[in-house]
Amino acid sequence: MYTADHASMRAAACSASPRILPIAVLAVSVFFVSCSPIGSPDTAAISVVDDAGRTVALAAPARRVFSVIPSLTESVTALDPGVLVARTRFDRAPVLAHLPSLGGTIQPNLEALAGLEPDLVITWADESQRAVGERVDALGIPVYRAEVQTVADMRGHLRRLGTLLGRGERAAALVDSLDLALESVAAAVQGREPVDVYYSVWHDPPQTTGPGTFIDEVIEHAGGRNIFADAGRSWPRVSIEAILRRDPDVLVIARHAPDAPGAPWLEAPGWRELRAVRTGRYLMVDGDLFNRPGPRVAEAARKLARFLHGPR
Repeated sequence: MYTADHASMRAAACSASPRILPIAVLAVSVFFVSCSPIGSPDTAAISVVDDAGRTVALAAPARRVFSVIPSLTESVTALDPGVLVARTRFDRAPVLAHLPSLGGTIQPNLEALAGLEPDLVITWADESQRAVGERVDALGIPVYRAEVQTVADMRGHLRRLGTLLGRGERAAALVDSLDLALESVAAAVQGREPVDVYYSVWHDPPQTTGPGTFIDEVIEHAGGRNIFADAGRSWPRVSIEAILRRDPDVLVIARHAPDAPGAPWLEAPGWRELRAVRTGRYLMVDGDLFNRPGPRVAEAARKLARFLHGPR
């Protein structure tokens, strides 16, 4: 299934080489919760069922982990950054900078990975990306396959990864903190008139977020209304004509790398006719924050609420 991590990494590849169709998405400053300090992990045998319906069984909590999914790399980092043995080139959090990079998320360097002797690898559940998991299986390394589309998915992965890492209490504290933070953002904008939002995942061709995604949920918590909440897909491609017809109050534009340029394409025909562009009501946001269903989604919602409704 297509996810925000896929969408953002697609866009990052697009910004580096606009003539090449990108195939991979979207680590970040790490979200830490000031509760439930990391202690000694449990030592009992453990198992969970992943999103591919497979049982992941470990004789002891995982102590050497690699993740190809940036949002779940963030979740592991929030649970226990010391267990990560490598990163991908999309994992840009300073706390992970000392780790070796194994390249991209679709074809990481598995020979180098095997030399690091991981006891758990996190990869995509999507059938179209199953090759990585199958190759890791062949190496005899336990694989956790995941889909992350919604905030509920993210909660579930925090809990399951907490189990696999022997950090169940830490995971529960992270989930509780996340829920309280999202409730706080929603409460701060309660009673305000919703603001119509167009969220730009990519601009050529235009791609946005549809119903039921975590970005759709972030927009709602922040007091916005996703103008493509009625789309038939989670990450639809749309036309500039369709955007013009819906004429959003604001644009939110994901920047896909720290050094990515602004949005000069807003001066192009169609885009420049949008009311939000003519009035300067658009916001460039960090794609590593906004495009990843990880522990920092409440921070994204808070930033968006301030833009839509001002400080409160």
